[in-house]
Amino acid sequence: MIRGIGTDIIEIDRISRAIKKDYFLKRAFTDSEIVMAKERNTDVFLAGNFAVKEAFVKALGIGFRGIGLKDLEVLRDKYGKPFIRICNPENIHLMDINEKNIYVSISNTNSLAVAMVVIEVD
Repeated sequence: MIRGIGTDIIEIDRISRAIKKDYFLKRAFTDSEIVMAKERNTDVFLAGNFAVKEAFVKALGIGFRGIGLKDLEVLRDKYGKPFIRICNPENIHLMDINEKNIYVSISNTNSLAVAMVVIEVD
C-alpha cells in the first residue's frame, strides 16, 4: 500500500549559494553525501539530494516536524540509482518505514533539480 508520494523542485543556484556557507552544508548533508558530491558536479548533486529530502517529508505528510535533514541520507547504488538511507531509525516518524520500500527519482536541467519519492508500507 502506498503511504505517500512527494515531489520537490529546487533552483540549483539556490543550493550553490547556500553550500558556500559551511553551516548549511554540514546541517543539510551527511559526510557521505558531501564526499560523493565532491566526486561529481557538486551543486547539481546536492540540489538533487536536497530535493529528495524535501520530497520524502512531503510523502510522509508531516514536513520536517520532528525530522532533521541529516536523519535522511541520499546515496547512489553501483548503477547510479538514488536511494534513501534512514540515519535515525529510532525517530518515531521513521520507525515503520522500510528503506527497501522507498522509491526515489531525481532529474535536473541546467537550472533546476526535481525529485519524486514514493513510500510504500506493508
